Amino acid sequence: MSAGFTLIEPLPMAVAPPGPWQPLATGGAFASGDQMDVIWQAHLPSDLATAQMALRAAQAQLGAHEIALATVEQRLQRLVSGTVSFSVSTPPAEQNLLNVLSATPASASFGLRDEIQERWQAAQEQVIALSAQVWEALTTYATVETVQGGQLIGRTRINWHGDARSLLLAGIDLAQARMHQQTLALALRSRAGLLRLIGLVGRGAAIVASMVASPAGPVLALPAVWQFVQDVLAEVRQPVV
Repeated sequence: MSAGFTLIEPLPMAVAPPGPWQPLATGGAFASGDQMDVIWQAHLPSDLATAQMALRAAQAQLGAHEIALATVEQRLQRLVSGTVSFSVSTPPAEQNLLNVLSATPASASFGLRDEIQERWQAAQEQVIALSAQVWEALTTYATVETVQGGQLIGRTRINWHGDARSLLLAGIDLAQARMHQQTLALALRSRAGLLRLIGLVGRGAAIVASMVASPAGPVLALPAVWQFVQDVLAEVRQPVV
């Protein structure tokens, strides 16, 4: 059994946060005040050593994403300064951003090639979804679950301020309790990464707005920078085994 890390999101759309989490948007309907929790669920193998190895791999993946995101603003600054241009050696993330920005006029129709237009629209939708997820993270509780060998061994419900309640399966050993603690720490770091993501995209849009020949430069740059951030993450994104 391989490990799996799932972010079960009650919103209609969900953006993958930094780390190993695969989003699953349920789009469930709920009344005001009855909003369902976001569930961060780690499915680990029954073998203890294999489960611990999967958690270490997940932590390493999150660390790689955090390092990659820390380079985004510097890479955008180099792009704006002209030290990066179209060439064989230009990284794909920079090439894609230059393609989009060079093809973006001020009109509402944009006149983009079909492929770029589709990516642009998808990026806009993801930025909106990210904003909703960040607001949700700041105002509601999250539930973090550790499932080992198909059995739920730990569950913690926690809000942004750290108010938390944890339940552990009776009879689990110290190593299993520590695994839930690690799952919780992993989820909280990734949740904080969502907040950093939206700030990073906003600052990045301000950096590249001067490259968009339109008074609406920052608005047009926002989805383009979001796609750039996703391309940067794709450089280090690997499945957790």
